[in-house]
This record gives sequence, structure tokens and C-alpha cells, in this order.
Amino acid sequence: MNFLENMFNQTWFYWGMLILLGMPVLFIILGEILRSMDRSQSSFLPVVKNLRNILIPIAVAYLLIGYVLEIEHSWLPYKIIKTVFWIVLVDSSLKFVNAMVFSNAIPKAQRDKIPKLLIDFLRIFIVLLSAAFVMSEVWGADLGRLLAALGVGSVVLGLALQDVLGGLFAGLALLSSKPFVVGDWIQVGDDEKLLGQVVSIDWRAVSLVNPHEDRIVIPNAVIAKQQFKNYSRPSLDTMIIVGFDFSFDASPRKVKDMLMDVAHQTPNILETPKPAVFVKSYDEFSIHYDVHCVINKFDIFNVIRDDFVSRVWYASKRNGVSFPNRAHDVFHFNGPDQQSVDLITPDILAEHISALAVLDVSKSDIEKLSKNSYLREYTRGECVLATGVIPTYFYIILKGKVQEQPGDQPLFDEDYSKFLLSRGDFFGIAGMVHQYPATSNIFANTDVSIIEVEIAAMRNMLQINPQVAQCIESVAESRMRNQF
Repeated sequence: MNFLENMFNQTWFYWGMLILLGMPVLFIILGEILRSMDRSQSSFLPVVKNLRNILIPIAVAYLLIGYVLEIEHSWLPYKIIKTVFWIVLVDSSLKFVNAMVFSNAIPKAQRDKIPKLLIDFLRIFIVLLSAAFVMSEVWGADLGRLLAALGVGSVVLGLALQDVLGGLFAGLALLSSKPFVVGDWIQVGDDEKLLGQVVSIDWRAVSLVNPHEDRIVIPNAVIAKQQFKNYSRPSLDTMIIVGFDFSFDASPRKVKDMLMDVAHQTPNILETPKPAVFVKSYDEFSIHYDVHCVINKFDIFNVIRDDFVSRVWYASKRNGVSFPNRAHDVFHFNGPDQQSVDLITPDILAEHISALAVLDVSKSDIEKLSKNSYLREYTRGECVLATGVIPTYFYIILKGKVQEQPGDQPLFDEDYSKFLLSRGDFFGIAGMVHQYPATSNIFANTDVSIIEVEIAAMRNMLQINPQVAQCIESVAESRMRNQF
């Protein structure tokens, strides 16, 4: 009885019972968890394997030697086992943190916002803190003296690694102030080559991917010394400024109205806040205009700009707005028999209308129409005729294709491919016959050339040739039936 009482009063007895009973139970539980994780391909599987196969056996040896057998803690094998125990524990903790950050335990949107520099810094901090604890508690090192001994050496090392350390502390400053995060679009300095989307922030540099899918690596120390623009803060809405030079022949009001119309029709240019056009300067041979417009898709900035600038060229051709010529351009005239291929005369328009065989009328009637006709060009996506607008022209397609697209908003749908009209087709009939507004949008599906005949001239011709009016109306009714 005294033996049992003495045994129960010994500390080693309880540690021994914990090892004897607890370890098998823990092994069984972790084995079941491992099988379940293996089936579900869990990202925490390496962490649990570490615990079951390495950490628990080392912990058993550590407790058995130090608390059951009660061997002196200054014994070298015991210190080695205790050191290995802490190393495996820190390694398991880092694997757990890594699984938490890079698995589905945290939503992807939140994971992308965690800077890589912060993760690296936390790992280094945990390792250094654990090493200091092991050195002090297990091996009895005096950390104060150790730090003092390293003082002089750290000064020399700091001078040798000043660029590296400068980048590290610059990265920490960027991380703490958060002027940008992963996913933001930034431009460093005034160089447009240093523009891109932030994909990572580490201890040395910030990595960008520019609109051409090239990776740009900029040291943190460089960013800390320069100003930079963040196009994603405070919102994704970003104003872009596009400049144009036009000749003095067109009035500023006409040019500004034309540029505003093009901006309103260009996809991905926001209506709120509204685009604005300003006369910036009167130069030697031209007037310079700046178009201010807001977009919210900076990743396709070059695509939006290209679309807008391309549309301006077509609009300027239709509106008779010319670009300036250089002062030293020399023009040669070789006689009246040389005609510019770009000069569209009524005779040429009459030949085009006759070749299309759209109107079964006499040659003299076609010549009269051609004197009130214009050849105009549109690029893909431009609205030729909008819903609700009473047509002022009768449109005949000379080259290319247009698409008739139902809807109230004049927004081009690239995926909409129904009701395509091509060479020889016509539209704008409702305005010509009944003066009704258009019931659908007409968009250029490709680059198109369209002969636009004034409505008044068409009405006069139809009064003389009523059979042509009946033919045009029958075509319009057939087209409506095919749509519905």
C-alpha cells in the first residue's frame, strides 16, 4: 500500500501514464485524420504527417528522458533531443501558416492582398525568435553578451549590405504605409515603360506586369526615392487625356462636338463623369485639342485608346475636318488629266449607284441623286444610325457590312451577328417614306463605305417613279418578317 501511495505521489508516474496511454490514442486519432485528409487532398496533410511521424516520437523521447527517467537536463543527448523538438515544432508551425495562406482556408481575394514580403518577414521573425529561445533556454547562452559581441560585426556587415538592407527597409515602409497592394496599376516616375499591375511585393523589389505581358522588377529602394501614380486608388475610374491636332479650317465648336460624339460612342469610356474636350493651344499650323475621358478598365487602356483614336479618324473624314499639313510639304500638279483617287465627284457616285443596281430608274435620275449624295466611311463598332433618330439620309452600302441590332442603347455588341447587311443593301427607309424614327441601331460590323443620299432628293425621285417606292417598301417588310 505504501508502495502504491509513494508511486502516486511521484511526478514521473503521471508523465509515464500520459506517454503510455496518451501516445497510442493520439496516434490513432491522427491516423484517422490523415486518411480523411488523403481522400480530400487537403493542403494541411503535410502538417499532420509532420506531427504524427516526427514531432510526437521526439516529444515522447523528450518527456521520457527529462520527466520519467528524470535524467539531468544538462545531459548532452537530452539537450540535442530538446533542440530537435523545437526545430520540428517551428517547422510544423511554418507549414501550418503556409497552408493557411496558400490554401482555400482563406478566400483567394484575401490571399492576393497579403504581400509576399509580410509572409517572408513573419517566417524570419518566427525562426529568429525560436532560435533565440532555444539558445537561451536549452543551451544557456547569454543573449546579451552574444548581441554585444555581434555589435561590431553587424556594423561592418551593414555597410557591406547597405543596398540590400535599404531595399528591405524600403519594402517594410511600403508595406506599412500601403500606397499600393497586389493587383493595383501603378506607374513609377514619369516613364511610361515603368507602368504595370503589381503582382508581388517581396523583401527586395516590387514586380509589375505591363500591358504587353512583360514582367518588370523594380527595387524597393528605387520606388521609395521616386514619386509614383496609383491608377487603382481611390477607385478604378481613371482619367486619360488624348491629344489631337486639327487644321484651322474647322471651327473649334465643330471639332469639339465631333470629338464628344466619338467619345460617347466608344465602348469602355464612362458617361459619368462626362467626357470633356478643351482647346489647349493655337500652334503654328494647327489647333491642339485635349479630350479628357474616364475609364475603369486600366488593363486594356491601350485597346480603349486605340479604338477611340481610330474612330476619330473616320469621324473627321465624314465631317470634313482635316489634319494639319507640314509647312514644307510640296505638291506637284501635272495637268488637269490627273485626278486624285480620293476625290469623290457626283459622276463617280452615279457610277457606284448604277453598279449596285439598287434603284431601277433612269440614268438622268441617278445623276440627280448623285448631286445630293455623299460617300462616307465608318469603322467597326461605330453607330451609323441610332434608335429613335429620324433618318435624314437614305443609306446604300457600297463596301463592307453593317449589323442591325435591336435595343435602346447605342452600344455595339461584338457577339451579335444577326441581320447583317452588305454591299447593295440599304436602310433608312422609315425616315424616307413615313418620317418615322429608326426602330433599331445600325452598327458598322467591318470598315464600311456607305453612299448617303439626302432624303429630299430621294422623295422627289420616288414621286416620279412610284414603282421604285413599292419595291423598296416590300424589301423593308420582308426584312422585318425575317427579324421576327
